[in-house]
Amino acid sequence: MSKPPAVPPEAPEALTPKSKPGRSSFILSLLRSLWRDRVFQLCLILTLVVNLALFGYLALRYATLPDLLPLHFDAFGLPDRIESKNGIFALPIIGIVVWVLNAGLGMLIHPRERAATFLLTAGALLVQVLLWLAVTNIAGWI
Repeated sequence: MSKPPAVPPEAPEALTPKSKPGRSSFILSLLRSLWRDRVFQLCLILTLVVNLALFGYLALRYATLPDLLPLHFDAFGLPDRIESKNGIFALPIIGIVVWVLNAGLGMLIHPRERAATFLLTAGALLVQVLLWLAVTNIAGWI
């Protein structure tokens, strides 16, 4: 008589109950894909560094700025919004808001659409560069 085959200690994958993919599995896959993508991390860090450098530049220039600054110009190049020099800090704050929104959306769609994630981070970096141009136009170079 032959012996029946031995049952393995763990059940085969086909016999185990399958759990529905939940929120925790989505978050884990999201974190794994972000951890592996060094280019995405570099883009996020570079964009944040450019924005923080803008804050630093404004902090250095703040004492030399005039009390009233033109912060917005009309189609003819004439100032139509003049505020105190504190108002110039609204520009890097706008940059931080753009960075947070684009980074958050990019992190959510990264596992499925890597190219769209890079477009979002590149767009955030472009916004930072444009804010630098606006600030140096308003406040002048050192």
